[in-house]
This record gives sequence, structure tokens and C-alpha cells, in this order.
Amino acid sequence: MSTQTNIDSTDQGERHTVATYLSDLLALERHIVAPLDAQSNSDEHQTMPEAAQIFRTIKANTDRHIVALETRLQELGGHPASAVKSAWSQLLGSGAAALNTARKTKISKSLRDDYTALALASISYTMFHATSLGLGDSASAQIAKQALDDTAPVIVKISQTIPAVVLAELQADGENVRVSAAELTEQASRDSWSGRNTSTGA
Repeated sequence: MSTQTNIDSTDQGERHTVATYLSDLLALERHIVAPLDAQSNSDEHQTMPEAAQIFRTIKANTDRHIVALETRLQELGGHPASAVKSAWSQLLGSGAAALNTARKTKISKSLRDDYTALALASISYTMFHATSLGLGDSASAQIAKQALDDTAPVIVKISQTIPAVVLAELQADGENVRVSAAELTEQASRDSWSGRNTSTGA
């Protein structure tokens, strides 16, 4: 089915609903991308290869999402909503905070902030996918599905990577760190997400 067919088969009210979601998601993606150039290019952020690769992956994904959202929004005759961008900024905080030089845990904080933003994007794209399918807009639904396919693996990767980053930063700060704790934390996280409760104490 062509894009034009998808547009023609959606009435004006439904198009407005889809366009509103698109505008909302575009504002969110633009907020997510704001600190990523700095994260990707920061010399300190490059000292941990796995984290550096995550920042580059998020940047590449987000850039593609923005293009797809802008294109589809234009096809539907919608417009970006700057007010929503302000709302995302209030919810997620300023992107510049991801490189706060006063912190000793800059890389783990950046990963945490990116994880938070991606989790919000993931659930938002899930809602958008349901909305698009429900209103018969398969082209918009495909954009949502592709974004989910891009985002979910990165969220998992951050969860797997951040324990080692936290411990490395503590160690660099002079703390006496049990390095094997990273693997134990990764396993604890996997158990929690899979529903396996292996804790033996409060």
C-alpha cells in the first residue's frame, strides 16, 4: 500500500490525531538528541568503549527517527509543537546536565539520563503504534515499529553496561571497589526483569 493511499484512507480527524502523536514524538526525539553530540565527542566519554558505542548508536538512531517523523508529519499536513518540547524538557531535565563537569560520575549519569529518555520514547512509540494501527495508518505504524526495534536493544545494552561503568568511576575516584560486583548486579537486573526473585534477605 502506498503512502498516498494511507493518507487518503484516513479522515481529517484521524489524521489530526496521528499528526499530534507525530509532533509529540518529534519533540521528544529532538530533546533526546540534544546532549548526544557532546556525549559522543567528549574525550572522557570515549574512555569507556562500550559506553561510547552506546552514545553513538543512540545518536544514529535518533537522527533517523527525527527524519522519519518530520517526513510523515509533513505528509499529514501537521506541524512540530515546540510547546511539547518544553514539556519534555521539564520532565527529563536539561540535556546539558548530561555533561555536568562537577560530577565524578559523568558517564554513568549520561547513561542513566539516556536510559530514562529511551524508556519514555519506547512506551510513547508503543502508544503511537497502537494509535496508528487503530486508525488505519499503516505507514505511521511502521515508523513506530522501526523506532521500537531500534530502541529496545539499546535500553537492554545500557542496563547491562552501567554496573561496570559505575564501578569503574568509583575506582577512578579512589574507592576500594569489588570489581566482580558488576557481574552480580547485571545478573540481579536480569533476574528482576525476568521475574525471578533470587534475593534471600530484605
